[in-house]
Amino acid sequence: MKSQIFKLSTGIAGAYHLILGIIALALPVDTVIQVITLAFGMTLEITPQLPLILKFASVYLIAFGGMLFLLTSDPAKYRIFAYPALALFGIRFINRIIFFSTLTAAGVADSRNMMGSGLILVFFLLILCTLPKKQANS
Repeated sequence: MKSQIFKLSTGIAGAYHLILGIIALALPVDTVIQVITLAFGMTLEITPQLPLILKFASVYLIAFGGMLFLLTSDPAKYRIFAYPALALFGIRFINRIIFFSTLTAAGVADSRNMMGSGLILVFFLLILCTLPKKQANS
């Protein structure tokens, strides 16, 4: 059961990051802004720097999503990848708490901000609590 929960949570998180990364990399900036507004409730202003930042961030989203899919494929073998995933989810949760008011000022409703923070914490806890044990060397 723990293994299934682990695979499900890393698979969902992997798909989310991979899809969002591909969208940000492949689609026009106007479309990406619409997706961000729909998904996160914030409105971004188009500046000359925004396309570059979106493309830069998209590569990290794709890499993280790929790492999570690798972790999903064989949790015991790729267990080591759970630690950077935990670090990222943990840092993102703390970041959301510290900069809660900044997101609110950017147009994100408090309820949506709390839901996003809660989801990040849930993924952190699911991965932490269902992390597979180390394999014994044969």
